[in-house]
Amino acid sequence: MPPRASVLLCALAAPASSAAEPEPFTLGTIVVTAYADQPTVDANADVLPADTIRQLERMDLAEALCLSPGVTMSNTGPRNEAGMNVRGFDLRQTPVFIDGIPVYVPYDGYVDLRRFTTADVAEIRVNKGFSSVLYGANTLGGAINIVSRRPERPLEGDLLAGWFQEGGYQAALNVGMRWEKGYLQLGGSFLNVDSYPLSDDYQRHALEDGGRRNNAWREDWRFSAKIGYTPNETDEFALGYVIQRGSKGNPTYVGEDPLMRSRFWQWPSWDKQTVYLMTKTHLTPDTYVKTRFFYDQFENSLFAYDNNGYDAQTANSAFQSFYDDWTLGGAIEFGTKLGEHNTLKAAIHAKLDHHDEQQTSLPDHPTARVEGDHFVFEDTTWSLGIEDTHEFTDKLSVVVGVSYDRREVSEAVDALNEPLSSDAFEAFNPQFGVFYKLDDAQQLHATVARKSRFPTIKDRYSYRMGSALPNPNLEPETAWHFELGYDGEVAKNWTLRANVFAAETDDTIQRVDNVQLGVYQLQNVGRSRHLGTELGFDWKPSEFFQLTANYAYLDRKNESQPNVRLIDTPRHSFFTYADIRPVKWLSIIPSVEYNGSRYSTTYGIEAGAWAITNLKLSLHLPRDLTLSAGVNNLSDRNYKLAEGFPEAGRSFFVNMQVKF
Repeated sequence: MPPRASVLLCALAAPASSAAEPEPFTLGTIVVTAYADQPTVDANADVLPADTIRQLERMDLAEALCLSPGVTMSNTGPRNEAGMNVRGFDLRQTPVFIDGIPVYVPYDGYVDLRRFTTADVAEIRVNKGFSSVLYGANTLGGAINIVSRRPERPLEGDLLAGWFQEGGYQAALNVGMRWEKGYLQLGGSFLNVDSYPLSDDYQRHALEDGGRRNNAWREDWRFSAKIGYTPNETDEFALGYVIQRGSKGNPTYVGEDPLMRSRFWQWPSWDKQTVYLMTKTHLTPDTYVKTRFFYDQFENSLFAYDNNGYDAQTANSAFQSFYDDWTLGGAIEFGTKLGEHNTLKAAIHAKLDHHDEQQTSLPDHPTARVEGDHFVFEDTTWSLGIEDTHEFTDKLSVVVGVSYDRREVSEAVDALNEPLSSDAFEAFNPQFGVFYKLDDAQQLHATVARKSRFPTIKDRYSYRMGSALPNPNLEPETAWHFELGYDGEVAKNWTLRANVFAAETDDTIQRVDNVQLGVYQLQNVGRSRHLGTELGFDWKPSEFFQLTANYAYLDRKNESQPNVRLIDTPRHSFFTYADIRPVKWLSIIPSVEYNGSRYSTTYGIEAGAWAITNLKLSLHLPRDLTLSAGVNNLSDRNYKLAEGFPEAGRSFFVNMQVKF
């Protein structure tokens, strides 16, 4: 097992099969290269492979990312959006990329991870803190890259179909074709959920009577196509297109916080499409140029109703809001070897984010928008990054990187058509890493990195439907990350991963509640610090048994304003699963997940600690056919990721997958 090439939460031992695990699209990877003999291995990333994601029934990105230690799911309940935190850094601070292309919404920097199914994923790479400067700007907490598939055989693929409780079903098909100088990869998926069951322990509320969660439906479909040309062994050109369509309900708040308002919202559309061109050309055997150009469009609609009947829009709180956003961007990366032991890489990124908003109702608010008006915001972001790796010996390698990032406000007006701040933001981000091989299967690392994030359009200017005050004077967040770690095989059939980390964040942007009664504002609350550790191990004494577990401890503190709580992160999190195979054709997969309590508001409202148990049985049949059935939340625990928004109780599922 090469150091840092190991898969965190190592893949379960795959059943005997002629169909291999899908190969990643290497043109879409961005890596910190520590050793010349491992040019495609990211020296500081957790890697989650497709087979593990599927084996553990992680249907969307929110569920899949939580398999990495130190990553916990969050629920932005008022918007019914699934997010995550990486060592306490949220999605605005730890952006998500697909094949190196940013997928976050230009307006607010977030992305609803439940809208992205995992059916066409080859692997997920999670960088925490120390990440390649070649990703570009805004990687304050690290970077997450979802790598798609690339076919390696004349014909390959898989078909998935499944059902789960309360009227849910899913289907997906991936087909790849490879020929001498090219390939074609197609993928499609569909996911429909009518609702989800609440725990029998749930206490009824005026707006939720239990049983099936009200207004919890969702529907998502996605299609992707990629055609590639490979004229020789080193060069590659790929043209791709991705389209996805989604819609969802928004379960209302059913908690005990008197300051929380009930919202009766639905999202008729959450639509996204991307066109991209990626190339890699070798100028010499040791010198290459990579390019990445993309156009990404995001459209959505949000309807607010009078009550939980969702059939009238007459109250002052009712509205219909439409977003029409797009991003146009590109990057050019250059890499070369300066002698036998030195590798130099550099990249320049440019990105134009455009937000077009229209609201077609007239809420009773002093900043009410006139029907039909459009409000346009634009930001331009630049980044230049340089990364150098020097191998002093076969065991010792040092990586030095630095980036200069700049964001310019091209256009911004408020709801009264008054021009807003047009200041530019700048950030300078150096980083340094040392990697040392104890032997071929063990590695130590120590890293230091300064990272930054520019405040988004929504951070600076949004009234958030009258619940917030804008703050155009927000400053960029910055953080220093420090990490010591070990990764390797400590004994036969035992692998261990251990990290100790700290982060000091300045100008932390945090929601501050009740700056006026019932109104909050995003502010630079000053300095905060994150301390923690991550432990993970895999034990596989035989082909019939494997045990994997990880634990993360995170202590966050608002050092400047201790009374303003830092939200959405538990102090303790734990996950474990086993693959038990009494016979080759049967897998018994129990798993347990635990999260400690977390703050849901900055004034101290908490979501309590919880632990849930899941169980899955899989039959591995001839012709690469797998039939599975299982139950999630076996003990029917009533738990929450955000106070007032209960998660699913005990629920059952069955599915079928065939590979070819």
